[in-house]
Amino acid sequence: MQRGLLVAVGAAVVLLVGSRARAQGVGETCAGAYEQAQQLVRDRALLRARAELRLCASSCPETLARDCKSWSEVVERDMPSVALSATSADGRAPGRVRVLLDGAPLVDALPSAPVEVDPGRHTLTFEDAAGTRVVAVVTLSPGDKALPIAVRFPAAPPPPPPPLPRAADAAAPARKRWPLVLVGAGAVALGVGAFLGVKGHVDRGELRSRCAPGCSAGEVEAIDVAWTAGAISAGVGFVAAGVGALLYFQLEPVVPAAPAPGSALLPDGAALSLRGAF
Repeated sequence: MQRGLLVAVGAAVVLLVGSRARAQGVGETCAGAYEQAQQLVRDRALLRARAELRLCASSCPETLARDCKSWSEVVERDMPSVALSATSADGRAPGRVRVLLDGAPLVDALPSAPVEVDPGRHTLTFEDAAGTRVVAVVTLSPGDKALPIAVRFPAAPPPPPPPLPRAADAAAPARKRWPLVLVGAGAVALGVGAFLGVKGHVDRGELRSRCAPGCSAGEVEAIDVAWTAGAISAGVGFVAAGVGALLYFQLEPVVPAAPAPGSALLPDGAALSLRGAF
């Protein structure tokens, strides 16, 4: 009997302590939200103040909750909002655009409805899918509703011009032209030698069929001269073509000479700069 009484008393103490702890916890939540909301309203941090006022209205007694509800109406009245829009350089929609508020993400895509923002001076950064950014600085007063903030993205920069040919690159074709001429002349000489050799063989065959072995010395000598001239022409052509090809593939690019001393006017005309090698 005595043991059962002690158990009952212990259970009652536990319940009482738990109830007081819960009551004390609710009281601290209410007091914190009540005080914090007032400070945030004074600091014009209306977004955070609204969250604290909602917590106050749900956790405080009716007397304090009534104050929080009244302050909430003022916060909703003074809460500014902005209507965000953007266009590309040609006036079209720029696609997906995200917006940063004072360096922190605000929206990942342009919304159709206005976005609420605390009053004060803010920097809005619009960024398209290509990473191009446009910055707008605005000052919002309490009560500004759906203030239009429209930006236009600049046109993409033109591609850089192709690099100008270097002096060595420009001079290389001229330096390699005469070896090609030498190769061409050698090819012509080879052709002449081949023609004279073939002609000598044809003429010798004709003499054999017409007058051999009693052909005149002049006719035989003419064939020997053609063969000799053909051999010389072919030899000269072979050497010329070989030398030209060798020079063509072994020529080094010309190294541009150092510029002579001189002066140049800067693009803005502000000063003169001397250039040269001494």
